[in-house]
Amino acid sequence: MTTTCSVVRRGSRRASVVALAVLGLLSLAACGGSRPPAGTSGGRATSLSGPALATSLGGSDGSSWAVVDMGSTASALNSFWELFVRPAGSSTWRLATPTGVASNGGLVMTQSTPGEIVTGFRPSQDLTFSPLASSGDAGAQWSADAPLNPGLADVPGALAGNSAGHLIALTQSGDVESAAAVGAAWTRLTSLGALAKGPAGRACGLTALTAVAWTPAGAPLVAGDCSKPGVTGIFTLSAGGWHAAAPRLTGSPVRSGADVVGLTTTAGRTTAVLTVGNHATASVITAWSLDGGTHWTQSAPLPSPALASGGQPSVSFSADGSAGLVVTPAARQPGASQVATIGWLGSDWDVLPALNAAPARSASSRVATLVAAPGGAPQALEVDGGTMTVWQLGTGNWTIAQTIRVPIPYGSSG
Repeated sequence: MTTTCSVVRRGSRRASVVALAVLGLLSLAACGGSRPPAGTSGGRATSLSGPALATSLGGSDGSSWAVVDMGSTASALNSFWELFVRPAGSSTWRLATPTGVASNGGLVMTQSTPGEIVTGFRPSQDLTFSPLASSGDAGAQWSADAPLNPGLADVPGALAGNSAGHLIALTQSGDVESAAAVGAAWTRLTSLGALAKGPAGRACGLTALTAVAWTPAGAPLVAGDCSKPGVTGIFTLSAGGWHAAAPRLTGSPVRSGADVVGLTTTAGRTTAVLTVGNHATASVITAWSLDGGTHWTQSAPLPSPALASGGQPSVSFSADGSAGLVVTPAARQPGASQVATIGWLGSDWDVLPALNAAPARSASSRVATLVAAPGGAPQALEVDGGTMTVWQLGTGNWTIAQTIRVPIPYGSSG
């Protein structure tokens, strides 16, 4: 069944809580200088692109959430990031973006306790910090939380919660912060510079931080890019220090550095998605751990021609530890997006049919991210301006399951 709906983007009553908190903070931010962006040191470990902010996650309560970029991606002022939800027990998506804050800089999301989603707005224009908001009713109402200053890093894994309600965040200055609960004050744990100088960071040649998560036991996990061959940059805090908690990669594609483009822990299962290799050897590998990084199982590498030519990966996670991948070709590069999924402890990626062969598809649209459907078959979320199309994979073919139209306020950010 195909459904079509239009939604009202601005003016929702949800805005009041977030907007009032942000207005006061904006006046403070205008009085101080912003910290210079950081989070990288000496360039990326490989020639591959970092992860896209577009992503999706399956919550432990059965809900699914997705972040996509709508409007005009050619202009930062006309690009609006939106949050969508498919509530538990529902087969349809709806808009759930907290209103009252400009979303041009991007959105980052995580699930805290079961049923509670936390989202953060990345800095953009005069906004130098990240307002955060949480919802326990699938985005129907939002509450403002303690903001993060400096703001969230430009990676989808910059914010992570766990079942105990703890939060960990990666900032654009390269700091790692933690909070005991949603709305609690933030405390600095470490930074890119400190980790890179430590024994574990030196052993991998750490060059950037790309994601944060938690072990099943509740210890912080921090991931990044490594320049040394075969070494993965995943670290955990234990006994007062940061230690390596990463797989030692094997196989020919890992003769160069590895980048962690996705990391999460759900239901005691930690899943990491890595890009390895350079140019013709560019590949994607998934690794899984049940004990917080002491032991890992590694998938076979998935060759990615689009990644090799400058394409950007979008990584998504399901509550069962499975993962989805979309590699969008770089601008002016021919070819369709590469789409694939892999199950928990799977040995190989399952490469899905190219979406460009689907009927009724707009030539200007782009695949944003993958998400598991309630029945298990994947859905692809595709964006074209103010329209998001939900494609459902059937027996070898993609069909339209839903179309959502969002009025985009072009020019309002200028």
